Amino acid sequence: MTRSVPECRSTLWRGRAGCFLANGIVELTHLTGGGQIPEFRFRDLPESNPLWVPRWELREPFEFRASRDSARYGSPEVGRLLGAIAGHSLCLGTFGMPSDEEVRAGAVLHGEAGVLPWKSILVRHEHSAEIRLSVRLPRAGFAFSRSVSLRRDESVVRVRETVKNLLGVDQFLQWQQHVALSPSFLVPQHAFVALPGHRGITDPGGYEGHELLARNREFVWPNAPGVAGGHRDLRRPFTCSGTGFVAGVEVDQRREYGFISAVNRALSIAFGCLFLRADFPWVTVWEENLARKASPWNAAEQVRALEFGASPLPTGRGEMVRRGNLFDLPTLVRLPAGGQLNASYCMFLARLPRNCQDVDDVACGENSIQLLSTDDAQIANLAAKGVRRLLQRRQSRRAGPIVGPGV
Repeated sequence: MTRSVPECRSTLWRGRAGCFLANGIVELTHLTGGGQIPEFRFRDLPESNPLWVPRWELREPFEFRASRDSARYGSPEVGRLLGAIAGHSLCLGTFGMPSDEEVRAGAVLHGEAGVLPWKSILVRHEHSAEIRLSVRLPRAGFAFSRSVSLRRDESVVRVRETVKNLLGVDQFLQWQQHVALSPSFLVPQHAFVALPGHRGITDPGGYEGHELLARNREFVWPNAPGVAGGHRDLRRPFTCSGTGFVAGVEVDQRREYGFISAVNRALSIAFGCLFLRADFPWVTVWEENLARKASPWNAAEQVRALEFGASPLPTGRGEMVRRGNLFDLPTLVRLPAGGQLNASYCMFLARLPRNCQDVDDVACGENSIQLLSTDDAQIANLAAKGVRRLLQRRQSRRAGPIVGPGV
């Protein structure tokens, strides 16, 4: 394995400011305008980036001007984010569209973290490099910080996040990692996605008249009810052109760790994220497959997202309050007045044996991440020093679930 001292430095990505993290094996780009992660790849294989980059031109979100940009990206509440979105995004405070009242007050899709400038500090250690990022969310009353680090000789990126409540009242929020994957990585005949799901529910709002799945129906992962009858295996991406869907899936409550993964068989590469189920008990599965005709989509975009977090669906905070618990799980998280919440997760890339078809499970060891087949045979073993300790390091526990139909 190639040995290299990890590096971190400022960079420009398609004209946008960001930070670059690398160690001779993998490299990652993190933008400071909106906090997106558009690239994570093996250094010797540029086509290994699994993260979605839209076809449309991207720009810094705080440069959005309604008079100039609304026709291209949409009205300000959606266009500010869509003009900047790529790869892995953060949804904080709200997941989905804000209420009409919030829109009139200037709120945006998925919360303001995705459209604000983030501060960054680059730190080099003896065996690792780190990007420390922070952003203050004035409308929501939060301060958010993220550490992204990479050790020598590993293909695992460690992420630690903290949300602080700047207000003197308890807040109930959504906190979702919006991991969007590219059709160039998820080529249908060569692709397979996995997560340790159990029960799920389809979005009650459908998909703008182009639904692949029936509305507001419960199911057992991975087989969701199709709009025309039968079932759809949600592990297989892009099976029906001109459609889309959103579904919320609980991470199996018997598990300590949750994960998402995607395999490209042609490249023999797996991408994934590993996290503590107590931190992120839900995965939202979203697919856009040449369905949305409005700009900037123009019926020309494909993306499959595996969004792990505190809520099952991107229906906004108000709808989650109304819904209350689902499958005996909370759909929001409580952040006490003046308090903070902490969570950690890992992103990884793995090279697979040439004849490997699928990754069905991901396990967390003391110092490694194991990728497993259906019979628990080990497919790949990734060095990740102290990974279990990282994921278990939670300085404050989240409050109990929101019970009943509302609060």
